[in-house]
Amino acid sequence: VGDRPYLGTVPDFASDAEGLAIQAVALDGPAAKSGIQGGDVIVKFADDKIASLEDIDRALRKFKAGDKVKVEVKRDGKELTFEVELGEPQ
Repeated sequence: VGDRPYLGTVPDFASDAEGLAIQAVALDGPAAKSGIQGGDVIVKFADDKIASLEDIDRALRKFKAGDKVKVEVKRDGKELTFEVELGEPQ
């Protein structure tokens, strides 16, 4: 079990997008329930700009399961904001 809340995203390590590209989301995970999809690029998590896996890891550690966090993503050239309720660490 990890020590940070669960977001439910699978990073796309092959992407060179600015932000954290998401390859897939866990079925019924917090990200999927909020509307985040595979192919999205996370650019902001709460007040933190996201440019790498380390950034999202650091940002997640500021919160706990059950917290609701605004997550900004880029999808098809548009910026969208989702409210994600973080899950228990996994």
